Parts: sequence; C-alpha cells; structure tokens
Amino acid sequence: MLKLLFILLAVDTFFSNASIPVCITNCVQCKQMFGPYFQGRACGDACVSTNGRLVPDCNNAGTLGNFLKRLY
Repeated sequence: MLKLLFILLAVDTFFSNASIPVCITNCVQCKQMFGPYFQGRACGDACVSTNGRLVPDCNNAGTLGNFLKRLY
C-alpha cells in the first residue's frame, strides 16, 4: 500500500511539473497575439507559482482576465 501511495505521488509530481512548460508556452503565444495588452511576465510567474495548474488559453477570455491590461 505504501508503494502505491509513493507511485501516485511521483506521477502527480511529474505531470504537474511537465505542465509548466506548456503553461509558459501558452503565455508566450498570448503575448504574441495581444502584444502590449498582455502581461506576459505576470502570466509566466503565475505558471511557476501554480506549478502549471493555471494554463492560459488565448481564445478564452476567462483565463486571461488577470493578464490583460488597457492602454490609454
């Protein structure tokens, strides 16, 4: 039983760390799409701080609300 718990924790750690590059790649893509309106640095920091669990989707405004800014 202890081995199973260890394996499950190892798999969870692996997949959560593997999603950080995906998250950062999405931040870069959104920065390219929205330019100065998108806060790429804040998006990347959020990826690292949440271990990639917060994945921005450039086509879904609900996932970009904290990273979009107005320029005026």
